[in-house]
Amino acid sequence: MTSTHVRTPMRFDVSDVVGEQASLAATYYPARNRIAAPAVLVCLPGGTYSREYWDFHVPGHSGYSFADFATENGYAVLTIDPLGTGESSKPARDFGFSDIAAALACAVAALPTATGNHAPPVAVAHSLGGYLAITQQALFPAYAALAILGCTNQHVAQLNLDPAVIARAATAQGRAALAQEILSVLTEPYSEGPREHMQSWFHLDDVPADVVAADCFTAKSVVPRVFGTAMIPGVVAEHAALIDVPVLLGYGAVDVSPNPRAEGGLYRSSPDITTFLLPDSAHCHNMASSRRLLWQRLLDWTQVVVASVGAGQVQRDHADDDQPDADDLGHRNRRAQKQHRD
Repeated sequence: MTSTHVRTPMRFDVSDVVGEQASLAATYYPARNRIAAPAVLVCLPGGTYSREYWDFHVPGHSGYSFADFATENGYAVLTIDPLGTGESSKPARDFGFSDIAAALACAVAALPTATGNHAPPVAVAHSLGGYLAITQQALFPAYAALAILGCTNQHVAQLNLDPAVIARAATAQGRAALAQEILSVLTEPYSEGPREHMQSWFHLDDVPADVVAADCFTAKSVVPRVFGTAMIPGVVAEHAALIDVPVLLGYGAVDVSPNPRAEGGLYRSSPDITTFLLPDSAHCHNMASSRRLLWQRLLDWTQVVVASVGAGQVQRDHADDDQPDADDLGHRNRRAQKQHRD
């Protein structure tokens, strides 16, 4: 079954911040039931997924599209393929999380002009997409709030990492060394991302078999080389500590965090941290039987935090001049890369 909702494919030119001809593929879904949506939900998929994760459709089934749910409830949605994934450009040169973040920031800055919607943007990011949203907000603040779903700043429980690796990752220097070791082994710039071996913690047994099968072949993306560093415990923990906007952390009953209740403490600059544990769900919340509980909680949370932040801080009406341009984003990205190397 396909949706009859309005969806507009878009491409955002990010050449200036990437350093070569490049663009991000996105889809915009306007709110259906409000004249002015309270926020634009900027949705980032996790590793091996494309933006269709947020608009998932399975023949013979309905109700798996977060984009449909959100727009029906008065929110605008923008789904994006991050740099190097899905239908977005795949640079020939090597690139890292900060480059992906700069490209995303460029797209978010262009969003009001592209859509005519000046509502504040709220990041909704799943799994590895959470690392990208955290990096983006730390380096190029633009979001009114972040919803980080199925993403850990501890260690990924299912990887069963050696305690010595976890210990090495306890410091920034250790994490940098681990990143270099991982990248030295991953010689190809992109690779296929099979998901079959992860199904035991992606879905619980009550997810219909044909939905699980569709998940293995739908919304797929190649994996950029840098995504291999996502296995490092706390890979973006330093950035998470800088987030100074409200944060919603969402986890399934089976998920990547070894201790979901401890995750909030790592966002020590955030004034408002909410942790939501979704029952009857594994890591891929959008396919879970309980998915609407999370979706509704996320929309309720968004309404509260966007209203409480205050118009002076997040209102973007007639504020295009305040948005960073591509040159500024490129300069800040180069500065961030230099600080990381130092």
